[in-house]
Amino acid sequence: MKKHIGHFITSFIDWLFRRRHPAIILVQGGLTLLVLLIAGWAISVSIPTQYGPFSIRFDSEGGTPMLISYGLFALAVGLCIFGFIWYRADQRRLSRKKVIVIEARGLRDTSGTPLHEAVPEMLEGQRDQVLIDLRQRVKDGVIVEPRAALEKLVSLPTDIERRENGLDRRDITYVYGGLAPVPLTFLTGVLMDDEGAIVVMDWDRHIENWRALDGDDDGQRFSIIGLDAVSADATDVALTISVSYSVDVFGVRQKVGSIPVVEMALASGSPDCHWSEGKQKALGQQFLNTAIALGNQGVKRVHLFLAAQNSVAFRFGRLYDKRNLPEVTVYQYQREVVPPYPWGIRMPVGGVSQPEVV
Repeated sequence: MKKHIGHFITSFIDWLFRRRHPAIILVQGGLTLLVLLIAGWAISVSIPTQYGPFSIRFDSEGGTPMLISYGLFALAVGLCIFGFIWYRADQRRLSRKKVIVIEARGLRDTSGTPLHEAVPEMLEGQRDQVLIDLRQRVKDGVIVEPRAALEKLVSLPTDIERRENGLDRRDITYVYGGLAPVPLTFLTGVLMDDEGAIVVMDWDRHIENWRALDGDDDGQRFSIIGLDAVSADATDVALTISVSYSVDVFGVRQKVGSIPVVEMALASGSPDCHWSEGKQKALGQQFLNTAIALGNQGVKRVHLFLAAQNSVAFRFGRLYDKRNLPEVTVYQYQREVVPPYPWGIRMPVGGVSQPEVV
């Protein structure tokens, strides 16, 4: 019972102090003035001076000059008309705008808070939810049939194109957030690299809700080990990137054998080190520069082992150039398996036309 009462009080307070459209405020002001003029009103102001009180009085029942009464009436009507026209024009403008909200679910069998409910109000337009449900409900957080999950994901560009149909791209805002395995999240970024600017949100486990990348940049950047040691005749390279946790380098070597390993790691990596948009952009630039350097050295295939938050994996996928960088396969980590990388996804880049599970 207390929970319901608390919810009612919170909802009432939110409604009472909700942000009103300025046009609505103008109309309300105009209507209030009209009601006062019709019902009859009087305002009397007395200002004390050294020569005695100075009084001003307005009276709608006859004390106020007719010119002022007519002026106030015209002002009230003007406020109502202008506010109504402004509101209608703004509603027509908003009706053309759409916020396409892409949410990927793959790590939890509970619904949680839908991403579209957490999208900031400052993003104008009708919310259009695109839910990519990759969960297989065999074991929470584990993709036991990666090919089935891949089939669901590859249709995303077609789904987005259908929702964009007939709209001006300038009237569309894209929002992405997800909880999905790293290879599938990276692939989502690859598939959405042509969608222009995207507002990225991530799940904050502490507040148990979606959050924008609004934190401060702590200045931490990747240290890179092994890039200079890649020989000129190396065609395959394993690239490990540690952001949220440290990549299991021993497990990587079990997986890839004797091919060269390049390591990128944050000295103070943690699950909560990613909330700065500026920091993510800087880390993404380091990742892109490393991939370009490997391509310039003649590397044909990159085996990517990434331990990162969803928003970081998505960003890296968007940054990976489809035409000019080497092929890349992103691997899934499962601690209980030997080696702990049972499968990966070969991305549709570097001449690979369709993504495939390996």
